[in-house]
Amino acid sequence: MATQLEVEQRPLRDAARKFLDHHVSSAEVHRIAAGTPTLDRSYWSAAAEMGWTSLLVPEDAGGGSISGRPFADLAVLADESGRHVAPGPLAPSNVTAWLLSQANPDQCDDFLAAVIDGTAVAAWALAEATHWDPGTVTTHAEREGEGYRITGVKDVVEAAPDADVFLVTARAEDGLGHFLVEKSAAGVTVLPKRGLDPTRTFGTVEFNGAFAAARIDGEAPGDRLAESAYCAAIAIQVAETAGLMSHVFDMTLEWVTNRYAFGRVVGSYQAIKHRLADHFLAVEVAAGSSVGLAAALDAGSAEVSALASAAKAYTGDSAVALVQDAIQLHGGIGMTWEHDLHLYLRRASTNRVVFGGPAEHRERLCRLAGI
Repeated sequence: MATQLEVEQRPLRDAARKFLDHHVSSAEVHRIAAGTPTLDRSYWSAAAEMGWTSLLVPEDAGGGSISGRPFADLAVLADESGRHVAPGPLAPSNVTAWLLSQANPDQCDDFLAAVIDGTAVAAWALAEATHWDPGTVTTHAEREGEGYRITGVKDVVEAAPDADVFLVTARAEDGLGHFLVEKSAAGVTVLPKRGLDPTRTFGTVEFNGAFAAARIDGEAPGDRLAESAYCAAIAIQVAETAGLMSHVFDMTLEWVTNRYAFGRVVGSYQAIKHRLADHFLAVEVAAGSSVGLAAALDAGSAEVSALASAAKAYTGDSAVALVQDAIQLHGGIGMTWEHDLHLYLRRASTNRVVFGGPAEHRERLCRLAGI
């Protein structure tokens, strides 16, 4: 991150960077991008062993953070994930694990343990017809005996083709709730979708009276729990996007510093300097918004929703603008399949719309402000 890390977070960053350099080098990411999108389970199990799925989970539930600020620590991992364009369901797995850790242990201990150790992949089924706001959920959960039947369609579900269990946000008689539905349950249909980002999988999931293995009830009401989970997912994504922006800026700065045109270093032209200055400001603002949002989540601030939407709207626009301009500044080589920049543009463009686009979050900010 562009901001100063705490002393105890530096080993976390260094370990994550070393792990990703080994497992998802540039050549490996290109290999993944050229094939059929699917999650490498051995890679994800290794990431889980590194603690990538348990930072938001309390110690007594099998997790634990490094600095005592779980969202800040997870933001460090997400930042490195963005720098490497790393595959894997980082956001859905962590959001699911976090919510499971707040549930009745008798109901969810086995599921939580499986998500934490990487033997089970979890996907959060929130969006419906690309509407991401938890308040727009229409999928319903109907009580049946001691359980619930889930009916509805969830769209743009990250990791859906690879998932073993879905955390479904649905509306019950007493309000919004989160329900665990196993992929193998009757009434669950997954339709894989080819996304712009070839390193991650997405799909549409149809629930036709699927039986929920458990309902997640935290201390907060269901709608507040859904809002908290939504902001947590945005925080992970914003940190990843901020890391992506920082890395692309560094790549571009190095390129224009060493590349010559018409007898001069490309970066010596005044017009290029102005563009780089604008992008550097965007990188710093994105990093600051990520750190601020993580700190607000760790502190339980009442401003979390507004901070999440502000950070999401800003990074959504600025990241795509930065990578697009980086391609222009690289010239012809930036347009090639062999170069890394198109992978960063695909990730930035995907992150721009998943969990809501900039326009949607600006409207949300207006609603939160009572406008």
